[in-house]
Amino acid sequence: ETEEEMLETADAISGLPVEFLKIHQLQVIKDTRLEKLYREDPFHLFDYDEYLDFAVRFIERLSPSIVLQRVFATAPDAMLIAPLWGKGRQEILRDIGERFNELDTYQGRLYKSPAVEVLHVE
Repeated sequence: ETEEEMLETADAISGLPVEFLKIHQLQVIKDTRLEKLYREDPFHLFDYDEYLDFAVRFIERLSPSIVLQRVFATAPDAMLIAPLWGKGRQEILRDIGERFNELDTYQGRLYKSPAVEVLHVE
């Protein structure tokens, strides 16, 4: 899935009757099929700054009526193969908030609301 396809998912979700949403980065966890695939043929995972940027761009496209319950995931260090960000929960939340402030943006800024037919009466 490309980044653009992932962003289009925000548009699609916003058109559904969704009230709550959890999003997070892909994580490779020890002793899983994904770990085996990753070790055999490593694929790109977001580094920390890439994820902050992506999360902001995704959230900008979400309907403002959707409540975000999660914006990142964590796994115990002993289980996590990648990505190795070395960040705690509070730091990640702070950095996402700071990125929104730096870009002067917010959830729903790029939300494409469904077209509404407007009748003009003369």
